[in-house]
Amino acid sequence: MVEVFTPAIVLRTHAAREADLIVVLLTAARGRVECHARGARKSRRRFPGGLPTGARGEATIGPLRRGSLPPLEGFASTRDHGALGRDIDAFAYVNYLCELSDQLVSGSEADPRAFAILDEAIAAIVGAPNPHPMVLRRCELGLFDVLGWLPAFERCGVCGAPPDRNAEGVAFAVARGGALCGEHGRGERRVPAELLVLARDLLAGPVGARELPEGARVDLRRGLRDLSRALIEPHLRSPLRSLAFFAQLPARREPK
Repeated sequence: MVEVFTPAIVLRTHAAREADLIVVLLTAARGRVECHARGARKSRRRFPGGLPTGARGEATIGPLRRGSLPPLEGFASTRDHGALGRDIDAFAYVNYLCELSDQLVSGSEADPRAFAILDEAIAAIVGAPNPHPMVLRRCELGLFDVLGWLPAFERCGVCGAPPDRNAEGVAFAVARGGALCGEHGRGERRVPAELLVLARDLLAGPVGARELPEGARVDLRRGLRDLSRALIEPHLRSPLRSLAFFAQLPARREPK
């Protein structure tokens, strides 16, 4: 395998030996890759901006050797990461999305869509003075879509028929594929139809600050957050530590 140059996002790192780091990257060319960065904690020539979580740059990944991780030969940042040190909201959001991507995305096959979804979300967070929680929801939904876990919003998740709607909302069950028709939705809970419209619109539209649905009701935003967490939970290898960090922030900063 030859040396690879690829856009990459740092998902996490941990120390190895005196000056080395094990670095987990989400890349456009190789998917999720775990690398060994020799001397990364001391070298400013090969890693001029360091390797903080959420950093976006051009990674140079060396050939894979039998019985060892591929070496990370260099990482040159292509986005200013300094704003995260001055904005606790942005810091929390980016760490959450990186931890989530680390757990959900597996394997080393190239999937530029997953990389683009995370890259877009981090750019929206870093580039906004007050990051909007809907950026998180759009990234979560985008990852579900790429990974094949997205529930049905407009058709029955079992048979494809129109969903059962009434004044109380739409019959819906995550375990049965999402929205449900009258036959398959008997006894299932209902969610507001507007919540499913909000989810669909987030998937379809850009995440620039001006395009975000600022007027979405707080109860719908919380409902979408709870729906996302119900989708995420079965696929986690361990609890997300970043959610505990959210719990320590003022209530106004919780991703609602």
